[in-house]
Amino acid sequence: MKFSGFPNDRQLDMMDCGPACLKMIAKHYNRFYSLQYLRDKCGITKEGVSFADISYAAEDIGLRTLSIKCTLNDLMLKIPLPVIVHWDNSHFVVVYKTKPKSVKTTKAKLIFGEISETINGDIYVSDPAKGYVKYSTAEFATKWVKEGSDKGILMAIEPQADFYEKQEKENHLRRQTFNSFLGYFAPYKKSFVNLFIVMLLVTILQGLLPFISKAVIDVGIQTHDIDFINIVLAANIAIVVSVLLSNMARDWILLHVTSRVNIALISDYLIKLMRLPITFFENKMTGDILQRAQDHERIRSFIMNNSLNMLFSTLTFVVFAIIMFVYNPVIFYLFIGGSVIYVIWVMAFLKIRKKLDWEYFELVSKNQSYWVETIGSIQDIKINNYEKHKRWKWENIQARLYKVNLRVLSVTNTQNLGAQFIDSLKNLFITFYCAKAVISGEITFGVMISIQFIIGMLNAPVVQFIQFIISFQFAKISFLRLNEIHQLDDEHEQVGQNSIELPQNKSLVINNVAFQYTPNGKLVLQGIRLIIPEGKVTAIVGDSGSGKSTLLKLLLRLYKPSYGEISIGDMNINNVSLRQWRDKCGAVMQDGKIFNDTILNNIVLDDEKIDYERLKKALDTANISQEIEQLPMGYQTVMGEQGRGLSGGQKQRVLIARALYKDPDYLFFDEATNSLDTINEQKITAALDNVFKDKTVIVVAHRLSTIRKADQIVVMRQGSIVEVGNHQSLMNSKGRYYQLVQSQVELVSVIAEPITSISGH
Repeated sequence: MKFSGFPNDRQLDMMDCGPACLKMIAKHYNRFYSLQYLRDKCGITKEGVSFADISYAAEDIGLRTLSIKCTLNDLMLKIPLPVIVHWDNSHFVVVYKTKPKSVKTTKAKLIFGEISETINGDIYVSDPAKGYVKYSTAEFATKWVKEGSDKGILMAIEPQADFYEKQEKENHLRRQTFNSFLGYFAPYKKSFVNLFIVMLLVTILQGLLPFISKAVIDVGIQTHDIDFINIVLAANIAIVVSVLLSNMARDWILLHVTSRVNIALISDYLIKLMRLPITFFENKMTGDILQRAQDHERIRSFIMNNSLNMLFSTLTFVVFAIIMFVYNPVIFYLFIGGSVIYVIWVMAFLKIRKKLDWEYFELVSKNQSYWVETIGSIQDIKINNYEKHKRWKWENIQARLYKVNLRVLSVTNTQNLGAQFIDSLKNLFITFYCAKAVISGEITFGVMISIQFIIGMLNAPVVQFIQFIISFQFAKISFLRLNEIHQLDDEHEQVGQNSIELPQNKSLVINNVAFQYTPNGKLVLQGIRLIIPEGKVTAIVGDSGSGKSTLLKLLLRLYKPSYGEISIGDMNINNVSLRQWRDKCGAVMQDGKIFNDTILNNIVLDDEKIDYERLKKALDTANISQEIEQLPMGYQTVMGEQGRGLSGGQKQRVLIARALYKDPDYLFFDEATNSLDTINEQKITAALDNVFKDKTVIVVAHRLSTIRKADQIVVMRQGSIVEVGNHQSLMNSKGRYYQLVQSQVELVSVIAEPITSISGH
């Protein structure tokens, strides 16, 4: 392999650096995998990936890995390249080439003040965030060598014997190209035909203007024919007015089509987001998701503005180039030669701009994620006096954005100044040639004036071509980011889609289920075997982190088991469509959300025909109706974002009412009463006893006093089920459940003791 051709692939999200590095190395060995495929193999999360995750994915596709600590000398002279290195404690890059400049060693002071003997030279890096970068050994050490050591961490990677025999399993990915986006414009074929006719008319009318100018000078002025000049003037005015009206018609058509296409693009993106599984949102930074909505606008702008303008500019260029060639071939060649040099100069800067564009995209995503995080956690920021440090983090991002923008400005200025110089020289040469041609009698003065007009008309398409190339570069980046989203499987595609008749026995059977969040992560649940009987109340208890909520999410099918299966009676639950299953489920999660809408709409959601009897029953059971009715707007009171205006207990009772209003067959409660005071909890618990009749109920609770009456109590510890029984049998066995109850009783006694010791008069 030649190092000069080492690939570089860009990370599409902030946490993609690990999979992107693995993609580069696979491509280096002539194997091509999509970034999403390698993300799935690595098991990427919001925290990114570790060397262990990358190693797992690499070995799965046939690459042998070895993670080692080594010195710069080892990296420069001994380690076979390419390797992945851990960079700046938060990033992964690929070192693909080293170039020692001398055998003589020099003392390099590292960032942490350590002195280390290192070989002097250059290290070549393929960075998924910045592209190709060359570092001196001293510069490289500051980012790679760990504090208090002269060594850094890297992963050596090379093909296994069966690497080239393994096939890429990506048949499920649906390739989306620009043709998919062009499909949005198919309904407007008639509008585009009209647009083409209008622009063709404009071009033809503009093509007449040079001949009119020539006629005015060579005929009207030389013959002193005022009437002829007046006629030509009237014709000129008619053409200008026609061009104006045609451009107005063009702008109206473009506005009409652009507005509708823009809505369709963003709407389809939102639809796609809604179809993705919950794990997508858990593993993505909010800023990355928001940035992709803007990517749609960039692609739309490229297709509607730059592409169409380029089409019409090409038409204009061809027409006026023919006219100029007819007038004088030499002037035509002078113009073409100067324009080619102009284009080559501008294109020479595109590679630099591309690198800066990627850096800018990454920083903009970080900036958006910062704002979302700051606004969402402002309470904790204030409580902990964290305002200054959060502002410093924002200022750090802005400083990096400023540096990138400064570099963009510098490149743009250099590019523009050089282009203007080339363009001025070109126009100067043409003007002088025309002047000499007029003096020698090769062309008339009228032709010279017309040529100046033609050059103006030809320069615009050349500039438009440059803008098209730059816009294409932006659109390509946006397209890659969007295409990655559209390639993902919908949540509904991963399971059955058709509604089917459920078996008579609707008990939930969990058979040897295990679950891990990432392919290389530890098992959060393991060996879960459980029957949740139909029409009974099953309570799940255990220590924090024992897997209770994860098991609930598996039953709700927010997650898929890593191993084992879940059934309804003797039917695999995956045979039931997600929509059908969730219609039968009502859930109150411990992190449930209140929408920015009226209280009524928060409870009934999208029910167009409200069942007021069912609504009253749900509100009474949740013990919230009286408090809502006391509000000035009652049920039409609009809640702020995240339920602003309601107390924690009120929010939880609204969520309980929402779940009960569905009148589902299965009810899931995950710490549903943990924000309630004792009186409300007792009232709701008593009211729920009637609601629970003939329903299959699964309750996760920390307060063991709320689940004493459960038909079945499941005790979990460290991801496994350790006990199953009712309250009395579990207390008699004096196992883990007994210990949990005793610990809560002792806690209550400790809290109550100081209160009972106080006497009053």
